[in-house]
Amino acid sequence: MIQKLTLAALIAASLALTACAKKESAPATETDASSAVVDNAQVTPEQQAAIDAIDQPVMDEGNTDIPEDVANAPADAATADTEVAASEAQ
Repeated sequence: MIQKLTLAALIAASLALTACAKKESAPATETDASSAVVDNAQVTPEQQAAIDAIDQPVMDEGNTDIPEDVANAPADAATADTEVAASEAQ
């Protein structure tokens, strides 16, 4: 019994000392933040055109699941939530 209490006390003491120990932080490396940011003035019109071409989705000619007029139709108006309206009326 005494051995178990001694072992528990040693474990608790080691955990407490580990938790309270001062952490050594490594010296922070200085990074040049301006080198990570791309300046918009450095992007040529040819590069911007290539970027815009990549950003545009390519429609699949074989995809005929939804007609184009249905796919491009405006969305319906949202349906009112009757539960919220009923709870506010009370």
